Amino acid sequence: MKFEIDTSRLASRGMSPDQYVLLGLLYHKEYNKIVRTFGKQRAMIIRNSLIPSKYVLSDKTTTFKKTIISIANVSKLLGIRADKINFWNFYNIYPIRVGSRVLRAANPGSELAIKHEKKYLAKVKTLTDHKNAVDATEAFVSKQKIAGKLNYLPAMSTVLNNCLWQQWEDFIETIGSEGANWNTDDI
Repeated sequence: MKFEIDTSRLASRGMSPDQYVLLGLLYHKEYNKIVRTFGKQRAMIIRNSLIPSKYVLSDKTTTFKKTIISIANVSKLLGIRADKINFWNFYNIYPIRVGSRVLRAANPGSELAIKHEKKYLAKVKTLTDHKNAVDATEAFVSKQKIAGKLNYLPAMSTVLNNCLWQQWEDFIETIGSEGANWNTDDI
């Protein structure tokens, strides 16, 4: 698990990097990683230092694994989305491969798929942006299928790096009339 730490954000909250990482690991319930990273005693000291904050709701008598955190506050601190942007709605529109070319990861748990998800969520901030990205990508892939040009689809990394769905928004309206009989699930 990787954490990007914005030191100015930590300074404004009066928080140490250790506290930030511990909250991230607690949020994801990664207790073994906590012990490997900090050791039991150090983890307890860091957790206890967070008790007066808005992030840890437990008291010092609570066992470590039963530590209660404020999900809303910790997710906001960590930049974890509270909205329901489902990356897989976007990702699954795109073909896994065309001919011998692999365009995206097939396994959602793969390193590549996780990297793609992180990149997408860093660029798509609202449900409206997400809906536009899904609609535009679906329209573009359908248009390429109709034209017999699926082999010209760019790799997913290129799509994400360049936010290509923004260029494909024009296809949303045109594909409605041209591709009414096409089912994008067949791609």
